[in-house]
Amino acid sequence: MSIDKSILAIENAIPFYGQHQKSVSAKNVAWHLDHSLKVINGVCDALKTSNPEDYQSTSSILKFYIFLRGRIPRGKAKAPKSVVSNDEILKSSIESQLALAKINLQEIKNSPANSHFQHPYFGKLSLKKSQRFLAIHTNHHLAIVNDILKK
Repeated sequence: MSIDKSILAIENAIPFYGQHQKSVSAKNVAWHLDHSLKVINGVCDALKTSNPEDYQSTSSILKFYIFLRGRIPRGKAKAPKSVVSNDEILKSSIESQLALAKINLQEIKNSPANSHFQHPYFGKLSLKKSQRFLAIHTNHHLAIVNDILKK
């Protein structure tokens, strides 16, 4: 699923933000939506402020595997503190982050190809690879949200 379709899926999941199913995830729907949007907005900010001249491609077996499969295995990685909320997540916060994500995703479409984002496990990701990462990561969390809502 493209990041644009993922944004629509996030929007459609907002009414269910309070739902929780501990057999699927320790976190509720709101947490997964909030985390996904924090990642999208953080990556977009990094791309917009990066210096394209500083970009140097990095390789990683893990990056190759995740990007080839287009999926992140569940329960294998820990999110950085900067994209995790430990406070109560309000519906209005998710909605405002979503509005910002829509703007940010449009803005990065015009960024130089060597704009980049430093991923904690994958190294520097170019604009194109950052966009692919955002789609993979967001879809990972949307799959968890869907499983919560199915139970």
